Amino acid sequence: MPRLVVLTDLGHFKVARLETTLRGTPRLEWLEDVRLETYPNRVVDKVTDLAGRHAAPGNKHWGAPMADAHNLKLETKRRIVKNIANRIARLMRAHPEMPLWLAAPSEINHLILDELPHTLRTRVEANLARDLTKAGQREVLSSFPRLRNS
Repeated sequence: MPRLVVLTDLGHFKVARLETTLRGTPRLEWLEDVRLETYPNRVVDKVTDLAGRHAAPGNKHWGAPMADAHNLKLETKRRIVKNIANRIARLMRAHPEMPLWLAAPSEINHLILDELPHTLRTRVEANLARDLTKAGQREVLSSFPRLRNS
């Protein structure tokens, strides 16, 4: 039975279709390879203080902050994880007959699964807490335990 294999981290999203050849050897056919860039790379493009027009602290306002408190890394990570989960949900809906194998770093793996709807989460057959986005086909195939045991 063919399967969808998703390899992702916070910067890269790869999807392959796993099939077995006539001789019984597994083969990956790459369907998607996307670099995830939700925001511009420069911090000045992400955050600006024009709305608040904060001034540098002077003698009168010595203890005033230079800008509002930002949790930029956390918010960026949250949005990228949501983007990844939406991409996976779209793929699973486009291929309703195929189960999914997922490999993502441990820091975001559980977050991605939490973002998936429960009806789709049950179709995740194998879940690896590893970053395999830069791995070759042989390493990807040998990493999934269900493939080694079959």
